[in-house]
Amino acid sequence: MSGTLRAGRPVGPEHGRVAAVHITGGRGSGYLLTPRLVLTAAHVLGDEPEARVTVVGGTGSRRAQVVWRGEGACDAALLLCGSDLVRPETAARLSPVHWARLTDDSPLRGCQAMGFPRAQHDKSRGVDVEHIECALRPGSGLIRNRYVLDVKDVTPEPAGGDSPWQGMSGAALFADGLLLGVVAEAPRNWRHQRLEAVKGRTLLDDASFVDVVTLHAGAAPLVTGLSPAARARKPLALAGVLHATPRDLARTVRAHWTAARQQFFDRTGTAPEPAEGRRDLLAWLQQFDDPFSDDVEGRRDLIDRRLTDPGVTPDLKVLHLLGWLDPDGEAVWKGTRVTMESLATACLQGRLDTDGPAAEVYRDLCAGGLLDALAAFTELRGLRGTQEAWEDAWETWRQVAGTVGYWPAPAREWAEGGARGFLLASLLPDPLAGEWIRTALGRVVPPAAGSVGWYDRLCAAGGDPSSPVGQLVRTDFAAYAAVDAERLAQQAAHEAKQRAEQAAREEEARACAAAHAEHERRWAAYEVARYTPAARLGAAGRVTLWLGAWGVLSVAAAWLVWGATWPSMAATISWHLPLLTLAAYAARLPKAVRLGAAYQPPLRSPQKWIPAGLAALRGGLLKAGFVLGTVLVAGVVLHDVGLILTTVCFLCLCVVVFLFAARDEGEASWTLRNWDDEHRARLQAHVSRQQEAEGRPVNMRHLSARERAATYQAVLRDFSDGRIDIAGYRQQLRSTGRDGD
Repeated sequence: MSGTLRAGRPVGPEHGRVAAVHITGGRGSGYLLTPRLVLTAAHVLGDEPEARVTVVGGTGSRRAQVVWRGEGACDAALLLCGSDLVRPETAARLSPVHWARLTDDSPLRGCQAMGFPRAQHDKSRGVDVEHIECALRPGSGLIRNRYVLDVKDVTPEPAGGDSPWQGMSGAALFADGLLLGVVAEAPRNWRHQRLEAVKGRTLLDDASFVDVVTLHAGAAPLVTGLSPAARARKPLALAGVLHATPRDLARTVRAHWTAARQQFFDRTGTAPEPAEGRRDLLAWLQQFDDPFSDDVEGRRDLIDRRLTDPGVTPDLKVLHLLGWLDPDGEAVWKGTRVTMESLATACLQGRLDTDGPAAEVYRDLCAGGLLDALAAFTELRGLRGTQEAWEDAWETWRQVAGTVGYWPAPAREWAEGGARGFLLASLLPDPLAGEWIRTALGRVVPPAAGSVGWYDRLCAAGGDPSSPVGQLVRTDFAAYAAVDAERLAQQAAHEAKQRAEQAAREEEARACAAAHAEHERRWAAYEVARYTPAARLGAAGRVTLWLGAWGVLSVAAAWLVWGATWPSMAATISWHLPLLTLAAYAARLPKAVRLGAAYQPPLRSPQKWIPAGLAALRGGLLKAGFVLGTVLVAGVVLHDVGLILTTVCFLCLCVVVFLFAARDEGEASWTLRNWDDEHRARLQAHVSRQQEAEGRPVNMRHLSARERAATYQAVLRDFSDGRIDIAGYRQQLRSTGRDGD
């Protein structure tokens, strides 16, 4: 019957099926058709009903019974062992052997066989396997009904008088992964460069052989036609080199990635009229249509899905092509070797970089499709299913992140980008990624529970800590949370300090308000007491007594000066001098009444109006000198000009005294202003306190019209001279303070 082979079938004999057959006095080779059924040459067994069989890497030497033996030119036999000749894991991988029938007489190159020839036997090293490559010439050996094989590049030296190929009999002959026959003998006269094999057609035409194989294999042999002539394929040119086999093209693609992409995929054309490079590639791939020697199903998937899908990038198409051409070779992406370790580096380091090879690979991984394409390579087969698992983990993470609500902007940005690389790293079957994650889990110290709300919610929603999402939360975002916890602690300390300062300011304001209220209360009480009728009457009495005393003293001074020499003059001056006192009294009495209790004659508080060290002089000599001087001057004037003019002068002097006593401004008023100094000081303190409470500058006044005009003229002069003293201008505007009245 005919059938199809699975993708990835070896093109030659499988090492785990090669067997050594031993009998007393001889040995040969064999090949496992099933874990217990062995194909070998009949002459190796002689007439023995059983033999011992040992499989490379198997369970050891086992006894096997002969269950079928060919006759004549059909030099082949079948041995059956009572138990498996290989280990259970090897037996599980064994697939049915596929047979071939040659459909023409064209020479067939690339045939292979593996056995135990005498040339590989050494007393010190024992017996070893020989893997030969040969060319089959169907036209030779027609009469003997045998395949004739020309061994390539191997010429064993004769061992004694026997053939160096002794022991190779029974080895299975393969071409393109199909079983062609069984090596039977090494003919003489060919310098040990030729072997003969029983044709597989001869065995398959024997019904008893087919029945035994079907009985013990569970199915009839799978057979297909093999045409040596059809194996010649048109080569494909790339980078100046012609390629006939997939592996040849794979080597060039690895070395000239950009050239392959530009030639095959950058200019694809349309489906009815593809570009020349793409058309040549598809035509070349269509040649590999042998279901037994080529991965036809993989080729169909490559052409129908991968290479023609507009959603697949040109570089990704090159990778899919390379994965089909040489899945057992090195995985390469954009000309760079790809391993599990490099993928882990891209996930862990590339997500942190903005440029460089690792960052570029990370971006390509996030774009999708790269992992599935890499999984086609044997060394990266552990990636199968990783793309889907990564997408599931990413979707789970996005759902978890959506439940957090508020979190810091850096953490939110990382959740939408760099977190994806960590999820892939946790899914990679690479020790480097696992070690890095374990190290990160050990180094990152998460914040205390309850200190960062968004991190607590993230941990609760992240689920199992050992899952990819759980590990992501407890590494990357634990670090972000630790930084946020420190920031929150600093913010809390700052806010506590601000609250304490605010409380202190409020307490100070309350104290100031209380002090101000107490001051206002005292001031109001002071004002009430100052304006009572008794206080006003007392002020009038005090000013009367004070100025009356000065009037009496002035009359006494007149008699003291002139009484002895000129009594009449003393009498005349005596009634003129009180006029001066009355003038001062008339001017001062209203002020004293308005001041009320605040009016205090200097005698009530001499320490305030007598400077230290001058109390005896200023209070006596200065004022006494003034009185005596006035008396003397009055006497002289009276003597020289007469009574009338003297009286006129005294009246004028009374006016001057009245005006002087009534004056409240200027340096000349110090003799009278000192009567209400205490009240003025208290009033000034009260006004200053009110201004401080209202937040207004103390002792400030507006510029007068003259000052504003002077300032304006100064500015005009500065402009006309080409210079402007802004600092001086501001200082002149702000200099509005002077001593209070």
